[in-house]
Amino acid sequence: MRLPALLPLCFLVACSSGEANHLGNPLLWPIGIVSNGLDNASYNAKRRKVEAHVAAHYPALMAQIKAGGGAQLSRGMDLAGVPDATRPTLRDRLRADIALFQNDPEALVVALMVHGA
Repeated sequence: MRLPALLPLCFLVACSSGEANHLGNPLLWPIGIVSNGLDNASYNAKRRKVEAHVAAHYPALMAQIKAGGGAQLSRGMDLAGVPDATRPTLRDRLRADIALFQNDPEALVVALMVHGA
């Protein structure tokens, strides 16, 4: 066997070993690309819904954060996929950090998305 034909085989064997590496198995790259694309599409769709909700209800959301909750805040958490178990903690955290969100709707979107599932 000639050397040029052997090099790709060595590369595939090295990447396929049981040891950790940052590239993974090149034979699985197409599956990873498709999976990553689907994950990104799902995340982006969810984020657009949260952004639209925050933009449409920003004053009400600020008032509800100060009050400790409300329908629009709950809907924002629903859209972001925030688990029920973490909502009380998130409401408290949003209220404690309200200065971050007063003039920055994007910061509220990020906070909701970070806590979403």
